[in-house]
Amino acid sequence: MKMILFVFTKERLIKPLLLFINFYILPNSIYCQNLVPKFDYNWVLDSYGTPCLIIQFGNSTIVYDSLNMDFGYTNACISDIDGKLKSYSNGCQINNSAFELMENGQQINPGQVHRENCPAGRYPVGEQGAVFIPDPGDSMRYYLLHASGVIQDFPELKFWIDALRYSIIDLRHNNGLGKVISKNVPIINDSTTLSSLAVVKHADNVNYWIIVKKYILGEYVKFILNKGGINFIGIQEIGDTTDIFQDSGGGQTLFSPNGSKMVRYMPYDDGFFLFDFDRLSGMLSNFKRIPVVDSMMRDGGACFSPSGRFLYVGTYWDLYQYDLESNDIKASEVHIAHWDGFRYQNIFSHMIGRMQLGPDCKIYINCRNSMKFLHVINKPDEKGLACDFRQNQLELPQTHGGFLPSFPNYRLGVAPVCDPNLAVSVYEIPIYRYLSVYPNPASDEVSLNAEDQNIKSVQIIDLLGQLVYHQKINPTPSIKLKLGNYNPGTYIAICTLENGSILRSKLIVKK
Repeated sequence: MKMILFVFTKERLIKPLLLFINFYILPNSIYCQNLVPKFDYNWVLDSYGTPCLIIQFGNSTIVYDSLNMDFGYTNACISDIDGKLKSYSNGCQINNSAFELMENGQQINPGQVHRENCPAGRYPVGEQGAVFIPDPGDSMRYYLLHASGVIQDFPELKFWIDALRYSIIDLRHNNGLGKVISKNVPIINDSTTLSSLAVVKHADNVNYWIIVKKYILGEYVKFILNKGGINFIGIQEIGDTTDIFQDSGGGQTLFSPNGSKMVRYMPYDDGFFLFDFDRLSGMLSNFKRIPVVDSMMRDGGACFSPSGRFLYVGTYWDLYQYDLESNDIKASEVHIAHWDGFRYQNIFSHMIGRMQLGPDCKIYINCRNSMKFLHVINKPDEKGLACDFRQNQLELPQTHGGFLPSFPNYRLGVAPVCDPNLAVSVYEIPIYRYLSVYPNPASDEVSLNAEDQNIKSVQIIDLLGQLVYHQKINPTPSIKLKLGNYNPGTYIAICTLENGSILRSKLIVKK
């Protein structure tokens, strides 16, 4: 057998190698780095009309003039793949990265609930009532999923979720500030739907599953978002039929970071619901109901650790950890902490409520109250007390209303779920209004002035979001209010103008 020996000179060998490095290895290395999606790197927080907050992960720069929106209950935001904030919504409108109303972004979820609540900057369908998802077929578009509510006045006053809708923003418009090109399109149009939107990537790591539970019934409605839009897949009957209290709204339904499990936790229930999930077929299986014994479960939340091994459940008063690799999940329960009794300004109790896994591998916890701090689980993948839970660890420049945005794991299948080396910063964003309040503080009487605009109605709410005054008036640029019956404290004055826009300002009452 004759052997043929190929001999290459150094020059002939190096040139193709350099071409291979330059045109294949380096571009693909850069491409892989850019595949780390940072859609959840900015968290916009509500603040009851005072300057808003942004928690930022990483080292991007926030450029802003003002954050022209208030939040309450519903809170969704999205950054681009590089971690730059692009849009946010409070369930009433959609704003852009310049912190202004996006073109065609007004009148999200129109109707009675919108009219009665959006002037105060809140849309009360629940903390998971809205979520942004990148369009799998178009990197310049984002879907906003949002639940809409209705009020039934007869035979009794009830609040229902009447539909699950979507709106689409396209960043090709207005020099990158975007435009809402579709709005309020229903994908579920009935009153047996909960507002907790569970979102996870499909097994192809491109498309997204969307799953919503039906009210009281043990049924789960399934959709897939792909490049063709949102497609109905079917309804799966699980059998976890619940009562009116266990489905009273305001809970969390979420997937583990690897998408293999789903948990559903509801306030006023003495347990949580756990499922296995197949990201290829979309089938839920192996349903378990794990009891949680607690003194009073008025609120709370749930969150998986980055690895998905541990599940944390907050019951308003207490925090528990469960090992999902244990043969007996209930027996693995570890009581991590009880509320430490802290009350901001000796009024607002910082209980243990909703949770969200951050891109820095820590779990952040709030409660439905005015909070100056967030609780933090620093090492959520450590067993028991080694998870390093610290109450009131992350101090904020000011109070926020106790509502965090909700995010799926955008990095599933393409990058690690989180990076423990990320820096965390908190920005305080001023809200510049054109509503003059004088004097402020005031004791007996205050003047509200909208400059060259006409005011047609006035609302005053306190920092708990309670309406304390509402009056429609003949359009006028200014109005005087008597404050004799007001308790000392901070309020938000809200004026609706003839053109439909809303002006807000802080009002301080002193006696």
